[in-house]
Amino acid sequence: MQHSKNIRKKVQNIEDAVLIKTINFENQEIMGITEFAEYFDTHREKILAELVKDYQNIGDTYLRSIEECTFKSNSQNCEQMRRYYYYWERKIFNAITKMIIRAMAANKALWRGKPLIKMNATYSHPEMSYHPTVEELKTQLDKFSSNILQSAKKFGRWLDGYCKIFEEQIDKDTGEKSIRYTFYDELN
Repeated sequence: MQHSKNIRKKVQNIEDAVLIKTINFENQEIMGITEFAEYFDTHREKILAELVKDYQNIGDTYLRSIEECTFKSNSQNCEQMRRYYYYWERKIFNAITKMIIRAMAANKALWRGKPLIKMNATYSHPEMSYHPTVEELKTQLDKFSSNILQSAKKFGRWLDGYCKIFEEQIDKDTGEKSIRYTFYDELN
């Protein structure tokens, strides 16, 4: 029973996670584009790292322990627990979905307050130049919004009938680690 409560708590933590760092508009100065990206991305990455660790513990620790106590097996592939694995995977998916939706709403609400990003303009007859350029600003803001949705890529899916996450694979071309099947695929 305690493990079930722990799982429920971890899933609720995912659902309640605040991916977009709050801003006190009264005290916040306007940031440069790099400072803006760091302000939000550092916070989001820190929160996600904690959540992913908790998510991994759901299958690796709690469900495995329930399986061991109930069926004297710790394979993370117990046929009798298959429906229970599906139950928790659906709960986790719903929690990740709510977390992402709330973060996207928070992103939208950010732009209703005071200006957040400093943009410098220089006039040298007959041209006006901006830093960052409008294109750089658009690219960075698109990346910021995209990163919210891409947060779901941190949560690897379980193998069918298991409570075990697909293993990370290393891309031969880039050398980057990634999980082949994630909740991002379901959200996108």
